[in-house]
Amino acid sequence: MAGTIDELIARIKDLPVSEVLERYVHTVRKGTQTLAVCPFHDDHSPSLNINDQRGMWFCFVDNMGGDAIKFVMLYRKLEFMDALRDICDKFGWNFDDFHKPKKSSPKIEMGKKILTNTMKLYRKLAQTDQYQAFPEFLKKRGLSEEIAKTYQLGFAPPNYALFDYLSSIKDEKDRQFAQQVAEELGLIKKSKFGERSHYDTFRERIMFPIWDQFGQVIGFTSRAINDEQKPKYLNSLDSFLFNKKNLLYGLHLAKNAIRERDQAILVEGNMDQVALYKNGFENSLAIMGVALGESSLVKLLALTKNVVLSLDNDQPGWRAGTRINAQLMEKGVTPLFLELGEYKDPDDFLTARGRDELAKRIEEAKPFIDVQIERTLPEKLPELAERKLDLLHEIFEILSPLKNSLSATERVILYAKRLGLQSDSQAIVKSYEEFLEGQRRPMPKAAPLPPVQDDPHPSAPPQEITEEKVKIDRQLTAVETRLLQNLVQHPELLLREEIAELLDFVGNDEVKGYILKLRELMYEIDESEYASVVQSLLSDDHYSAELTAVVGGALYRYQETSLNDKVSLKMIEDIKKNLQVEQLKEEKKYLKELHGRAQTEDEQKNILSQLMQVDQKLLELRAGPRNQKSAR
Repeated sequence: MAGTIDELIARIKDLPVSEVLERYVHTVRKGTQTLAVCPFHDDHSPSLNINDQRGMWFCFVDNMGGDAIKFVMLYRKLEFMDALRDICDKFGWNFDDFHKPKKSSPKIEMGKKILTNTMKLYRKLAQTDQYQAFPEFLKKRGLSEEIAKTYQLGFAPPNYALFDYLSSIKDEKDRQFAQQVAEELGLIKKSKFGERSHYDTFRERIMFPIWDQFGQVIGFTSRAINDEQKPKYLNSLDSFLFNKKNLLYGLHLAKNAIRERDQAILVEGNMDQVALYKNGFENSLAIMGVALGESSLVKLLALTKNVVLSLDNDQPGWRAGTRINAQLMEKGVTPLFLELGEYKDPDDFLTARGRDELAKRIEEAKPFIDVQIERTLPEKLPELAERKLDLLHEIFEILSPLKNSLSATERVILYAKRLGLQSDSQAIVKSYEEFLEGQRRPMPKAAPLPPVQDDPHPSAPPQEITEEKVKIDRQLTAVETRLLQNLVQHPELLLREEIAELLDFVGNDEVKGYILKLRELMYEIDESEYASVVQSLLSDDHYSAELTAVVGGALYRYQETSLNDKVSLKMIEDIKKNLQVEQLKEEKKYLKELHGRAQTEDEQKNILSQLMQVDQKLLELRAGPRNQKSAR
């Protein structure tokens, strides 16, 4: 039965939460309780409690919980709408009955329609006996008809097939509009010769449709069938629907496998992705060209933090790999390097050595950064200390995207010893930290591998990218976590005047916004409605999974009891104090960085004075109000 998204959410919430969770994990009934082994930690005895009366689950080890939808989001690593779709699949409901996409502009709607019909046209032509180049290509590359169908591979003939199709539109206004949009998409071009006004861009080529993550065709990449054709590979032009930097080829096919295996294999070129997919590596993706745009990076990291890099085994491929490796390390991800030996790319490797050998190499893959450092070091290490230090600084440069993480400092110590440097570990780490400080100065020297910049005029709207990026970067501190837990479990605190002052010390905008929204609602609802209102607020899909898990866990523990005035005030004062301490620690950290960059003695003295003031404030806070006078 058709309905709205709100009706679908209500339908899911009407189900016992145990009925939803048992579709994903094994549940057991013990008396009045339903339990499950928690999938969010290494759980051996069931610690996940499922309460159908409250419509919630809670893990006492992880101290987090939520409703059925939040469980699916966390467990399957899905965004809100994708989680709803996944639940529909589990129950045999048609998600599209509840979700009617908003209408786009006429130009975008026409563009999508043209691209979809172009794909169908090329596919239909490929299936005729008229063009032998297509079956010959499949045979040569070892591609089955099933793979050709999965990827909707097609053939662009040497004539005007697409332009003739567009010219067949009966209504003149629609025909002219379709031709104009097709030209903007780069599917047809204006002709300077002959009777026809336009000609097909793709001719005598094997056609590979390119989809977005939702399975909508947005462009094409093609391969020449003759050696004399130039270029060998021809892609759609960047347009209002297509931007190759912001695309991952095969994402719509691979995303479920990536979530399930918690790993993505990133390759260069569509044929490598097809070759991996047909050999059982369904968790593979291809970059379009040799760059990974910010939108592609965000989409990738929303699926997994485990990435295997297997770009072409040549200099351009290696350079692309080092750029992507740096981008991922800046996000706290250390990708692996797939060693292909003498083979040019994964496709060649699979043809020569087979899937089992590739699976073995993936299993044994080393971190890309270690391979990069090993390739930086010469076969024979230098004897001069100055040259050893030069090499160490090159290693600092490679490690710098990891900042001063344990992963970086451990490698710094390891490779310093490899170089035969005699300085102790503490001195080596200090030297590395000074190097990082130098990078943060106003005029740093250019890094050899700058991060890839997106097109300043991307074809895709930037709003989606921004929201997803925020979700990746958000982190709750221990104090912010405690604040959320206390306010959700004791909502009467939200109505106290002291809360407004306390929020001035909350640095996380998401936490602050959520508390303000909750506080606003407290003035409008009865106490009996509280739990359901908080649940509904959590269903807002712009909140991060971390925040919703903390709030869900606190809501699971919620009891309709009030704290007395003295306890309430003490709780607020304690949290406020801890937030102030946290804020001062951040200020102290920032001042120390400034001190490291100071250019003059006066600057250093000024910063040291500020540091002393911060230390004094910290001392007063920790001493407490009674002892602040003596602390002075």
